[in-house]
Amino acid sequence: MDTPARHDAEAVLAETFACPPAVATAINGKAHLRDYPAKAVIVACDSVFDAVHVMVAGNARMQAFGLDGRLVAVEDYARGDLFGENGLFETERAAHDISAIAQSRVAAIGNAAFLDLMANYNCVALAVSRRLVARLSKITRRMVEGATLSANGRIHAEILRQAQAGTAMTISPPPVLSQLALKVQSTRETVSRAISALEKRGIIRRDGQGLTVVAPHRLEELIF
Repeated sequence: MDTPARHDAEAVLAETFACPPAVATAINGKAHLRDYPAKAVIVACDSVFDAVHVMVAGNARMQAFGLDGRLVAVEDYARGDLFGENGLFETERAAHDISAIAQSRVAAIGNAAFLDLMANYNCVALAVSRRLVARLSKITRRMVEGATLSANGRIHAEILRQAQAGTAMTISPPPVLSQLALKVQSTRETVSRAISALEKRGIIRRDGQGLTVVAPHRLEELIF
């Protein structure tokens, strides 16, 4: 991989692990960079997680088919996100494919090398711990929402969550309906109807730049 790509990867690794430049350089030296076109499989179903992967650029997604045959988004990965770390302490196989959903670049660090980094640099171990706790919280929230909320409630909750994570309660670029449907385990048609209804009621506003939640309290009231 060329030097500019290596520099970009090192910058992402420094952000991901909140580490000083010297540590980022050490991590970068253990990483193998690889580019993936959109729809390419990064980790195949039933393959062993033999490395920790860091998203350097692009986006990836773990997907599964539900009992009704509908494709469901299990987890999304963006710049700085990790996946494959569940294979660090025991042999773990991927339950589903993890594929690029856009042109992506991934840094893969072998399990033995990554464990050595965790043992030698507190910032690496802390970063992994923080991300595992955040992932557990997300899984728990999804389980609760799936059991307690209607399809529309899940859609409203996800829109509010994404808007709060954005600037000025705006999701920019606007969410792709099919991707939003995967996240909330619903259909594109249901998501489209829910968003149109919110827009008609003046709770959200859409334009070419994004989707803005105009009345967050009203949207929150519709979740339950």
